[in-house]
Amino acid sequence: MTWTTVTLLVLCGVAVTSGAKPNIIFAMLDDAGWYDFQSHDPLMATPRIDQLRQEGLFLDNSYVLPMCAPTRAALLTGRYPHTMGAQDGNAAGTKKLFWPNETFSMLPGELKGLGYKTHMLGKWHLGFCHPSVTPLGRGFDTFHGMLLGSHLSYYTHTKGNANGPYDWWNNTQPDLDAKDTYNTELINDAMVDIVQQSQADQPFFVYMAFAAPHGPFEVPQHYVDTYCSHVTEPARRIHCAMMAAVDEGIGRMIDALKAKGIYDNTAIVVTSDNGGPVGSSNPSGSYNYPLRGGKKTVYEGGTRAYTVVKAPGLTVTNATWSGMINAVDWMPTLLHMAGGNAKDWMHGINAWNKIKKFGVSARKEMLYTYDDYFKFNHCAYRMGRWKLIQGRPGFHQGWYVPQNLVDAGVAENTPLAGNQDFTHFELYNLHKDPEERKDLAAKKLEIVQEIVGKIEALLDLYPLQPFVESEQSDSWTTSVDGVKVLSTCWCHPENSADTPDCTAA
Repeated sequence: MTWTTVTLLVLCGVAVTSGAKPNIIFAMLDDAGWYDFQSHDPLMATPRIDQLRQEGLFLDNSYVLPMCAPTRAALLTGRYPHTMGAQDGNAAGTKKLFWPNETFSMLPGELKGLGYKTHMLGKWHLGFCHPSVTPLGRGFDTFHGMLLGSHLSYYTHTKGNANGPYDWWNNTQPDLDAKDTYNTELINDAMVDIVQQSQADQPFFVYMAFAAPHGPFEVPQHYVDTYCSHVTEPARRIHCAMMAAVDEGIGRMIDALKAKGIYDNTAIVVTSDNGGPVGSSNPSGSYNYPLRGGKKTVYEGGTRAYTVVKAPGLTVTNATWSGMINAVDWMPTLLHMAGGNAKDWMHGINAWNKIKKFGVSARKEMLYTYDDYFKFNHCAYRMGRWKLIQGRPGFHQGWYVPQNLVDAGVAENTPLAGNQDFTHFELYNLHKDPEERKDLAAKKLEIVQEIVGKIEALLDLYPLQPFVESEQSDSWTTSVDGVKVLSTCWCHPENSADTPDCTAA
């Protein structure tokens, strides 16, 4: 979009024209649940994220994929992950290659074409076996963070075990100086540096991809003492402190933007890549109350993300926008915010004008996910108020409630193993039953059949793409200054002839 209101603002002595393209910061937390923010649970400590909610909008029908890598793929391509072989987390592992058959630009590349400086901080998790599939190869100008998913420790930045490869990067080189510094604080420091070094004549985009509050569950003690000592449930206390460390970084970012005089012309989105992990076997301390299920399920607790948007041009603030928005919609939405347009290869819908004007969402239907992987074998589809689930909803299918609410008699903890049959259907009326407690599939067979037809039609339009296997290799590590690190040169994207081989270090 083009900003039409031209007003000269003088903020902290810096002249800023409101007609300029907005800076865009997209902050994605990892495994943050629906009930993990202070505005939902007063015991949590996220006041600066709450500040953004008050100055902007809360999106209470914002949906992501049930796992991290698929959501990241959807965000950065505007395409359904199942069309790229990225429908579950294995797409980003050491024996898989996230490399779509079709050639198209990702979000940072499109924004660069609109004049933006593009930065990535934190967790990539979308391939690393060739330079072309790393952040700089995908269109980012700078990268500070981790190429893989979770680490052994937030301090050592190693994968797997104590002898695993080091995985913290400064652009294309391992940043060995980052060892022993807490992951979240590295991201927070780098974000402030980007703001302070930004130039008035060039807008910037930052993909701020926190690893927190994903495990391992560790945090500097001062976050516990300062923000979360009142939380009595041990795992929840650590989780609260990890969220507080993220929130502190959001606050430092806000303060830096204000000091630079560019806060009012900066759009900020805060969301999560999937719901919080739940179940007795996972001591994460995360909750999605009152929603059902969690990470790796297609229930609302696994796919409905707490999302806040603060942006210039909003006609309504400190309110809840209930329009439906899907992970694939963010790329066309951010491009329009930046003055560009969606491309015909994108599957998402531009939602910016509807959000800005507090209008009715153009999205009436939505594919949650389509995953043919044997551990999941499920899909879910939304048609207006109706939600259909086919197959295995996921691993933890019940309702998981914080212990303090159980003790107070407010709610009941109801864990369920649940159904694992791919021929199984569940149907819910989310307008009347957002907690997915009353399965209507047996009573509403005509609606089940109608939605099954819509899923089949969508798969005809956007066919399933199997995983693209990378070369089987044990050579995914190398050595730098005597330290074992990840190698970014151990495969070749066979379906991209114009991509040259790389030379291992």
